[in-house]
Amino acid sequence: MTTIRRLADSCLVLRTDTAATLIDPGFFTFDSGVVDLNTVGDISRVLITHEHGDHVKPEFVRWLIDRGTDVTVHGNLSVADLLAPHDIEVLDYNPKDVTSEDVLHGKIPSGDQPPNRAYTVDGILTHPGDSTEPTKAGPVMALGLLIPWATPYEQIQFAKRVGVRQVIPTHDFYLTDGGREFIEGFAGAALAAEGIEMISLLPGASYTV
Repeated sequence: MTTIRRLADSCLVLRTDTAATLIDPGFFTFDSGVVDLNTVGDISRVLITHEHGDHVKPEFVRWLIDRGTDVTVHGNLSVADLLAPHDIEVLDYNPKDVTSEDVLHGKIPSGDQPPNRAYTVDGILTHPGDSTEPTKAGPVMALGLLIPWATPYEQIQFAKRVGVRQVIPTHDFYLTDGGREFIEGFAGAALAAEGIEMISLLPGASYTV
């Protein structure tokens, strides 16, 4: 049995009978209080797609390590450089049952495109970080719908191209509740027209795949 829980923004936890994987421990989940962190549960491994603060906050990573047993942290070299001053070791390889693609972040307004590692966990959940470059995905994908580097149309076409069956909306910490409902409403209809189901999870909510 596989359960996917959305903490907040782009931070997800995938839990199976053998491992608990937390992806992108960003500042909003750690600082906002929208989710009680004491409900996170045991975490086996942490995957970080890229170095932006909404996807990795060093204090959050340290908290996960200090409260767990043998927690491993995985990411690219840019993430390793970010966390090294905090005495956090980042492993530049994938844990068991995890695959990845090294791609580039979508081009942000400044023109920057930092390195981005898209992860697929247990062949089920793909977290592309902030990129539309991945060439493959599991049946479920985390997907930002209203973001500074791509339109909702481009994100929906990305989901269609890699052949996902379900999308979990993410990257929405800056939206009001009404704004989120509006974006998810028209994006959900467009996804459905492509045969893709949208699984809308409020912070802290989960579902079983």
